[in-house]
Amino acid sequence: MNELKDQVCSSWFAPVGSASDYPLLSKWVIYGELACTGSCPGSSDEISPIYSLWATFIGLYIANYVVERSSGTSADLFKTAFDLLVSVTVFVGRFDMRMMQASMNKACDGVPHGDILYDHFSEKEDLWFDFMADTGDGGNSSYTVARLLAQPSIRLNTKDSFRVLPRGDLLLIGGDLAYPNPSAFTYERRLFCPFEYALQPPPWYRVEHIAVNKPEVPCGLSELKQYEGPQCFVIPGNHDWFDGLHTFMRYICHKSWLGGWFMPQKKSYFALQLPKRWWVFGLDLALHADIDVYQFNFFVELIKDKVSSLLFSFIFF
Repeated sequence: MNELKDQVCSSWFAPVGSASDYPLLSKWVIYGELACTGSCPGSSDEISPIYSLWATFIGLYIANYVVERSSGTSADLFKTAFDLLVSVTVFVGRFDMRMMQASMNKACDGVPHGDILYDHFSEKEDLWFDFMADTGDGGNSSYTVARLLAQPSIRLNTKDSFRVLPRGDLLLIGGDLAYPNPSAFTYERRLFCPFEYALQPPPWYRVEHIAVNKPEVPCGLSELKQYEGPQCFVIPGNHDWFDGLHTFMRYICHKSWLGGWFMPQKKSYFALQLPKRWWVFGLDLALHADIDVYQFNFFVELIKDKVSSLLFSFIFF
């Protein structure tokens, strides 16, 4: 067996160690056929860095199929590292998607901050909301949580009584939507699929549909406050920024449904006005762990216009 491996690999790989020393995986350097004209070099105890890189890549690539749902062993880690390097060295300080969103922000129907401020919950008598974050692993863990969130109600038993918890009118998701890096595959497989299995979108919704003018309220409704179903708002995490927020914008800000949860959201940050003078500020910290100046100005102006000197309660996430 070892002799066969030597014969097969000698035309494209130059051996740097005896196959008998490594019966399962011989040490090879990727020289190519031209490097091995005539007799191949003699045995050596050194392992080439090229081989180390090649062997690591092959190992992770195989693991990507053996342990498909475990993102920690995926060959996509190479792409993740590359995307992070590009985002940090090229885009940070040069191009920020949040600045682009601020420049494109406009008033909707004459209401300031119409793309970022949502007040359709404010007139409700009460409001239930759910919160989850770091959904990126997908698979059974994400589906289990999504299935619980999708239940019309959950009965909580105590020693002497029980309490029924209704499904949240609002679902807040705190970022890191897909590991290890954002892509069409990871978002669809690890985020959208578990939620669609837990609570299906409307039958008329097409997966490939891109929302042009959000919120795209269902037929028969004229405004967002008339919709009574569960809704979802999302902020990006650092993993969602590895590609400059491209995938997040495509799947969150340009689609209307996450499973059976309606998504009115247009930008990566937002403000929600809730009943009883409660507010939710969804902040986009990007890779800086801080908000940008345009985002800061938006929230400052909002507080001046809406909060005034009254006592309000805030939830930041």
